[in-house]
Amino acid sequence: MTVRKIDFVGIRTTRFNETVALFRDVLGVKIARETDDAVQFRLADDTILELYGPGDEFHAFFSTGPVVAFRVEDFAIARRAMVEAGIRFIGEIQTVDDVSWQHFFSPDGTILELIGPVPVAP
Repeated sequence: MTVRKIDFVGIRTTRFNETVALFRDVLGVKIARETDDAVQFRLADDTILELYGPGDEFHAFFSTGPVVAFRVEDFAIARRAMVEAGIRFIGEIQTVDDVSWQHFFSPDGTILELIGPVPVAP
């Protein structure tokens, strides 16, 4: 199993507008997608940075600080190894197009995410 890169960083903030302005106006990061309570930025290396305001209920569990997603070469193998090691996952595996991801608790309780290609059936 190989962790290839950090693929995603999600930040839940009570200072939503100010935080959006920091990345958009001060650092010059372009907005890729926007709703009333969430803004997605795409960094130059294709890392996704998402900011969530207090009204974004779907990401209410992002309560331990920034959530970082680790991209792996094989999602199924990495997840299986983590389950066997006693790592506790949150909710169900999510899949869009050919990418799967799932949030999990690290040993210290920090919420993180595993992301990788959808397993190909033999």
